[in-house]
Amino acid sequence: MKAVARSPTTSLGEEIVARWWRGEYGFRGALLRTLLTPAEALFRMAVWLRNGAYDGGFLGAAKVGIPVVSVGNLTVGGTGKTPVAGWLVDELLRRGHRPAVLHGGYADDEPALHRVWHPDVPVFVRRDRVESARRAIACGSTAVVLDDGFQYRHLHKDVEILLVAAESWTPRPRLLPNGPWRESPAGSLGRADLIAVTRKTGTAAQAIEVMQELRQISPETPLACLHLQPSGFRRGTGERAPPGGNVLAVAGVAQPALFAENARSAGADVTDVLVFPDHHPYEPRDAERILAAAAGRDIVMTAKDYVKLEPLLPQERVWVLLQRVTVETGSDALARILDGLPA
Repeated sequence: MKAVARSPTTSLGEEIVARWWRGEYGFRGALLRTLLTPAEALFRMAVWLRNGAYDGGFLGAAKVGIPVVSVGNLTVGGTGKTPVAGWLVDELLRRGHRPAVLHGGYADDEPALHRVWHPDVPVFVRRDRVESARRAIACGSTAVVLDDGFQYRHLHKDVEILLVAAESWTPRPRLLPNGPWRESPAGSLGRADLIAVTRKTGTAAQAIEVMQELRQISPETPLACLHLQPSGFRRGTGERAPPGGNVLAVAGVAQPALFAENARSAGADVTDVLVFPDHHPYEPRDAERILAAAAGRDIVMTAKDYVKLEPLLPQERVWVLLQRVTVETGSDALARILDGLPA
């Protein structure tokens, strides 16, 4: 496979930061980490003080009168929050609820995906998710799913599901700005009602190893493992089949290499990858760049990218990687938690 190409519209700063977090800059990277250690310490202290204010009752969480199911993580992207949130919507529908989805409004692609997956489920997008929950109640919703809600503590959650990616887990994480972690596991896992290890390209054995380490940190918290599994391709025109010949992968996601690997495992011959920033707002010039890089080949992408690129690219050239959530372990714990929600 050719080296991953960075689009001219990709932030060079984002690429440098991602590579630095992965430890690719040797001595220079280590020196920068040392220089930023005080900033990381200040961030860690701020997180600790904020969480302590909520845990100690100095800051309150609003109750809205219907069950709130939250899905979140401890890092900047890459754990599968949105597909798991979509899966939870299906589970609530199956249990007779009329759910709504609440999103913080920092990106357009994820709310658009929820609307595609569940056209009849309302999606509320705003920073004030307490107000969004109240609007959902006014629309007749009997439960809400909070997408990326672990750090949003102003709204009371009946169920807090914390996702940990098997591929990026480390027991000694670096917090922002020295790494992609928003909170330390040691101080945060206990807030979760269930910790779900997600895996995309990681093995089942790797996920089990991560679960064992998490159990040592938070022995009382139930655990599950979710496989975010490729389930084939859909052409933009609707056909379900694998793309033929070698293809260009377009990735505007947090971990483009994982997407490319998933696409290959689903049957696509990915020969190179064009990378855009996570949540990139695609424009016509981006579509021109993609078509030029494809050079007549078909193009594969995530559903998150497709909802923004659909009006910009010829649909007969586009293939979307489909994904399903499979519960590998912990199904009983998940069922108990969801079955226990008031109707």
